[in-house]
Amino acid sequence: MLLYLARHAQTASSTVDSFNGRGELPLTERGREQARKLGQRLAGVRFAAVFRSPLGRTKETADLIAPGMPQIVLEGLAEIDYGDWEGLSPAQARERDPRLYEAWLEDPARSAPPRGETAAQVAQRAMSALREIQDRHPADDARVLAISHKATLRVLGACMTGAPVALYRKRWPQDECALNLVELRPGKDPFLRAWNDTAHLGPDPSATTRGGK
Repeated sequence: MLLYLARHAQTASSTVDSFNGRGELPLTERGREQARKLGQRLAGVRFAAVFRSPLGRTKETADLIAPGMPQIVLEGLAEIDYGDWEGLSPAQARERDPRLYEAWLEDPARSAPPRGETAAQVAQRAMSALREIQDRHPADDARVLAISHKATLRVLGACMTGAPVALYRKRWPQDECALNLVELRPGKDPFLRAWNDTAHLGPDPSATTRGGK
């Protein structure tokens, strides 16, 4: 089956790149336009199902991409829990917990924000969510849409390619309303057919993606 796996569209947090994990923020007007454009791009795809995280920004995005389709909520697709860093900028998190912040930068698979999640924990639940989607739609010709979040999708990118999860912030981009296409095959590893595709947002990828850090 083919999984059309997208990041939700822009929110006020994603414009400034603060830590927005489990907090609820609506899409911006630009975000709604991003989602409408992805919906137009995928208008010819007959989706067997739509999955999303429990957070409202994935619901808004799914509503605009696949209007009227029922949505199935999977906890495993939720954004990483940033704990006490929720809503902070990176500079504020570093000032608040300097040693822990540096440890998290060095190895987010083992270190977590206070009362938050490690990337390893995200990897376990997110990969389980993908397996559940595949189990529910095992047919080879099934097309399924799923909407998730920046960090969760970056972690999944590392997991699905066998890269160290600790490198998810350094090697794996995931821009606003980006599209990823993943082939899920019985008895085989996931096969990435497209990653961080933002062609629906404009012809020049340098204008629709962010640089590394």
